[in-house]
This record gives sequence, C-alpha cells and structure tokens, in this order.
Amino acid sequence: MDFEQNKVALVQLRRRLEIFSLRWQARLDTRRIDQAVPYAIALAFGGILSGLSLARARSLEAGADLSSHLQGLWLIGEGYEPLSSVAGHNLLWDQAAFILYPVAGLTALFPDQPTLLCLQASALALGVVPLWRIARDVGGLKSGAAAAVVFAYCAYPAVHSINLSDFHPEALAVPALFAAVLTALVGRWNWFAVFALLTVTCRSDLAFALFGLGVLVLLEGRRRPGALISLGGLAYGLVALTAIQPRFNGGRFPHVDAFSDFGSGHPGSVLLGFISAPHQVVADAVSQANFQMIVFLLAPVMLLPLVAPRYVLPVLPLFAVYLVADVPSGQAVEAPQTAPVIPFVFAATVFALARSGRVLVQRVNVDRRLLTALVLTASLFFLRDAPSSFYERPWDWGRRDTMDIARQEAADLIPPDASVRASEQVLPLLADRTRLYQLHTDDDPDGAAVAATPKVEWIVFDPASAPGWSPLDIESFDLDVRRTGFERIELEETGLSLRVYRLRDVIRH
Repeated sequence: MDFEQNKVALVQLRRRLEIFSLRWQARLDTRRIDQAVPYAIALAFGGILSGLSLARARSLEAGADLSSHLQGLWLIGEGYEPLSSVAGHNLLWDQAAFILYPVAGLTALFPDQPTLLCLQASALALGVVPLWRIARDVGGLKSGAAAAVVFAYCAYPAVHSINLSDFHPEALAVPALFAAVLTALVGRWNWFAVFALLTVTCRSDLAFALFGLGVLVLLEGRRRPGALISLGGLAYGLVALTAIQPRFNGGRFPHVDAFSDFGSGHPGSVLLGFISAPHQVVADAVSQANFQMIVFLLAPVMLLPLVAPRYVLPVLPLFAVYLVADVPSGQAVEAPQTAPVIPFVFAATVFALARSGRVLVQRVNVDRRLLTALVLTASLFFLRDAPSSFYERPWDWGRRDTMDIARQEAADLIPPDASVRASEQVLPLLADRTRLYQLHTDDDPDGAAVAATPKVEWIVFDPASAPGWSPLDIESFDLDVRRTGFERIELEETGLSLRVYRLRDVIRH
C-alpha cells in the first residue's frame, strides 16, 4: 500500500513540475521577455568571464601574447605602427587584425590591461545573443531548449580557454561570426555585410570560414547571395594572405614556417605540397593530439553537431589547416584556433535539437530528457576540461604572494625608456615601452645567458619561467650574466630567486 502511495505521489510531483515548467516557458516565450533574456544572460556571463580573466592577470599568470598586444596597442596610441619587440614583428603581419586600431583607442582612454581583458570577455559573452536568436528564430526551439543550448555555450571549455589564454583578436570575432551565421540563415544581407566585415578585421583567415558559409547558403537554394559571399570571402582571404600581411614584414609571407613539411617560401608551394601529399595531410589532421582537440570541441555538446553536419562543414577546411599546422601544442596555445569553430558547432547543435523534436503550434518541442542530458554533459566537461573549472579553485585567483610583490617591485625599478629582457611572467608589467624582449629559458643556462644580454640594459629573470632548472642552473645563469657587464640589483623581498640585473655603465635615473 505504501509503495502505491509513493508511486502516486511521484506521479503527482512530476505533473506539478511539468505544469510549473510549462508556465515558465510560456512566460519566457512572450516577445518582450524573449528579447531581454539573452542580453541579461550575456551581461551576467560577461561579468563572470571578466572577473576570471582579471583575477588571472592580477596573479601575474599572463604571458607573452598579452604582453605583445599590450605593447602593440601602446605603440598605436603613441602614433607608431604595432611593431612589437616581444612578438618580434608587426602584429598586423599575423592576421591583419585591423580591429587593434579602435581597440587602441579604448586602451588609451582606460587602463590598458583590464580594458583589453574585459573587452575580450565581453565579446565572448555577447555570443549568447545571436546564439539565442539562432535557436529561437531559425531553429524554432522553445525557450527551454534555447536556454539549454545557451547553458552549454556558457559552460563550453573552449570559450573559457580562450578567455584565459591572454588576449587574441579572433576572440572579438566570435559574436560577429555568430551574427554572420544568423543573418545569412535569415537572409538579412545588409547586416550580414556589416558582421562579415567586422569578422575579417579581427582575423583575416576567417574570410575562408565566410567562404564556407557562402557555400552553405548556396546549397540552401539562395544561389546569388551564396555565390557572392563565397567569392568575396575567398578573394579577401587570398589577398590578405598574399598581399596585405606580407607588407607588414618586409614581404615575408605569414605562417609558411608552420607548413614547412609541405613547402617553403610561398603559400603556393605549401598548397602544391598539400595537393601532392594528401595522405600526409590526412595523417597530420587525424593525429592523436588533433583527435583529442576534435573530441574537446564536440563532446561537451553530446556530439550533436554530427546529426546536422552541413552546418559544421563551412569551417572544416579552415580548421583542418589549423590542425595540420606545426605549432606548439597545449590548450592555452591552441585556444585561438578554436574561435572560428565555436559558432558553427553551436549552430549545428541547434539544428540537431530541432530535428530531434516535433513541432507544437509554432515551436519545436525537444524531449526534456535530451535537454537534461545536454546540460549535464556540458557541466561535466566544464568541470573536467575548462581552465576555470571548480577543480582549478578560481576563487583563489587574484591573490598576490611574495613572488608577485617582488615582480611588481622589479618592474617599478626599471625606467620607462630603458630596454628590457624579462621572463614571461613579468612582461605584462613592462609593456608600455618600445624595447621589450622575452627572456627565453628553453636552452641550458649558459645558452640562455648568452642570448639574454644583447640589445638590453636590464634583465629580469623569474624562476617560474625555467621550471626544469635546478638551483645550480640558476646560479650558473646568474654568474654568466654578470660576467657580461651586468650587476645584480637586490630587492626588498629577500629570500626569493627572482633576479634583476642592470648594465653597469647605463645612466642611472
């Protein structure tokens, strides 16, 4: 008897929950709420991402990428080209990211590092708005299903990896690329042109993703706009690669070194290498490391993009080129390469859910069990893979220990017009200068000391940049540097292995 009563009680509870859910979805489905919800989510998510990135930066865990962009933006603000000595070249040579010029206007008005990090976080969060509209207006999902997709985006490890991987202009392209997908699918071509232009000013090779998007539009029956988008994207991508970007580095073509296994000196030779050795291209693209990257992108959304693969296809050729490129491995280093993929993965997720449900009145009703599984899967992969996972204890970020205080003291000792070579952890504190170089400690101590001394008046060595060095190695580096005419400056924070050196005959300020 008790068993039957419990069963009836569970059934009644389930019905009450269903009624409660339907009532809230009905409220969310009103036009005013539907318009406001994505902006409210984006505002809250942007605050979380900004707090995480600022806390990481306060802990002095940022590195050379942030430093090179801070230096480049400072140079633009001073009226120079963004020729970063940290990066070793003009920042426009990498990807013709002309978006840096308006960004430099912001960093000239407000504190540079917080502004840059909050701008990147806000851009990633703003992707929620076009994603919600894709889910609601194009996919026809009910508000509950759209909320599940947005939750998966907010918990997506790749988004958090980009947010915590210094600064990369392509992160600013994420909401623009989302919006380009949305406007292309609904046929709002004037707005599409605006978002497409904004996308390619953040990273030039995203034009090839727009080329693929044009092919998708063409396959959906809109031949003229699809052909124009494809031709425009392909044309700009090729012009940027072969004419615009080389102009910023003495005619040298970008990224050729990353494909040295296929050709050298010119993009044409690399393309010829791809064509002549397709087996090697495939083998490199599906290597174990790349397979793990693919799983990293698809598993948090339950592999749903594979149910609607045509919406992922536009970005696959560009992403395959990223996978084949010979670049340093690591989640933080590879994070920018995932930026173009994110909008297409989530667009495909929306249409996969739309196919799995059934239309009730005007909206697609998706099984709550599938949505619950999506939310739980996104949560699990956030906990496992996201750099801001609870297991990483982000609430402890932002606290400065004695080493952080010593780094700041070292930076304050160095005159603003001095030339400096510093470890990666200290570079962001020294970015507002024209002559700033990274101290590389990949070599043995003797080799690192030889490479550290030319062209600079100050050297800052942080032991965190050389985790493989023993105390004896650090002392050997110290001795070699002082033999070349540098003197060691003692810091107030004693007992630490942070070393600051000044050239003996440099004029003291």
